[in-house]
Amino acid sequence: MTGASGFLASHVIYEFLNRGFNVRGTARDIQQSSWLLEGRFKKYAETGALELAPVPDLSVAGAYDEALKGVTAILHIAYVTRIVPDPNEVITPTVAGIRSIMNSAMKESSVKEVVFTSSALAASPLAQDVDNGVVDGKSWNDAALEAAWAPPPYGMAHAMANYPASKVAAEKEVWKFVEENKLPFNVNVVAPAGIIGEPINGKHIEGQANWVVHAFRGNKAMMDGMQACKSLVRIPIGSNTLTNQFFAAFYADVKDLALIHVAAILDPEIKQARLQSWGHSSHWNEILAILRKLRPEKKFIDDYPTAYHLKVSVDQSESLGLLRKWSGKEGWTPLEESMSANINNPYLSD
Repeated sequence: MTGASGFLASHVIYEFLNRGFNVRGTARDIQQSSWLLEGRFKKYAETGALELAPVPDLSVAGAYDEALKGVTAILHIAYVTRIVPDPNEVITPTVAGIRSIMNSAMKESSVKEVVFTSSALAASPLAQDVDNGVVDGKSWNDAALEAAWAPPPYGMAHAMANYPASKVAAEKEVWKFVEENKLPFNVNVVAPAGIIGEPINGKHIEGQANWVVHAFRGNKAMMDGMQACKSLVRIPIGSNTLTNQFFAAFYADVKDLALIHVAAILDPEIKQARLQSWGHSSHWNEILAILRKLRPEKKFIDDYPTAYHLKVSVDQSESLGLLRKWSGKEGWTPLEESMSANINNPYLSD
């Protein structure tokens, strides 16, 4: 499993370990990820069920050759986290990482399943004030690629477009690889939107995409900035003007998403699937209302003047079916429950 120390990946690891599987996780820096061998993971590390392998640069050809030796399944969750204007520093290494791990998988006869973590933004721009239409298996957010690869000078609009564009480019590279090669393994894609829920390590609290924590801390500059990020296709290249649109999004509990990743590996009926796993549709005012309920003594920022849900139709039935089949749950974990886990933990203080 790549990106082992990440928020989602650490939960996926724990889910597999609890089911009796051995896990080898890769990380850019093993020392910084050593917390994965302690706490709730310690007993698994001591028995050898969990081990870490260094992959300092995911984009280098052959980078995963050693780490993949003897593995049955691959979950590629790692991605380039840099927020910089130059798409060559984000999109290019992300796509190279797909080629690297897929080529390594082709050389390892033990590999039977591969799951790639994509994003809702690979399928739709999730624009705030327009009808985003229907998302299906052929939907792509090509506008993000156009914005990211617009001619230099590179500016803020490029930086905001690079993450979704990298997800579009990477997932397209996955399916291109599937089409062009006779693969000895199955490939599935899981595409989350916003991920919330219980952090396993303090670094998960400080993540740039921890929307609940931004609202909890009243970090309005970041909250407002996310509005612009979600409306990136409406920002002219070179413009510093942010939109006034309210930030609406989808949120799913990290444990639900971890389970769907596990099912995408283990369920024999899931073949070459694009599992849209977005969770609940919500917006900042709903998030703030839940926070006020969870912390009635705490003062939060005022509601935004405009509140609405994203206009988009997406079929999540396959993901929900896996959640039901593999956990017995009927539907996504309630938003309030996920948010409670997000703020009631040893890593976040009032």
